[in-house]
Amino acid sequence: MSAAVDLGSLKVLIIDDQEFVRTIVKKMLQQIGIGAVVEAHDGNSGLEVAEREQPDVAICDVQMRPMDGFGFVKMLRALPFGRDLPVVMLTAHTDAATVARAKELRVDAFLAKPVLPPALKEKIVKVVGDARG
Repeated sequence: MSAAVDLGSLKVLIIDDQEFVRTIVKKMLQQIGIGAVVEAHDGNSGLEVAEREQPDVAICDVQMRPMDGFGFVKMLRALPFGRDLPVVMLTAHTDAATVARAKELRVDAFLAKPVLPPALKEKIVKVVGDARG
């Protein structure tokens, strides 16, 4: 059983190239009691924000330009601060190829769009609890 997770102490990074999606996810994170939310508009800025802010979890869209979610995770995993950062992929695509690629890159969880607050909370608690062992 993973240790209890204090949502109010967490910092979550949202990476999505659509501002309205970031706004919706941010509102949901605030609803479920997340303490701090930081945002990035693509994979490149996501890496910069992750390094600067040291979030507890990254929630990342798969389809973005110029760097997609997989590119972000691949680069993140190569960096010391990102090796063990829990990543939740937010996607409308949960086909076998997408899931297989995500597993290869050590993505911690998937959330299918449209996402609902209870599912978001459940995934965050799970990946943070797992990461803390």
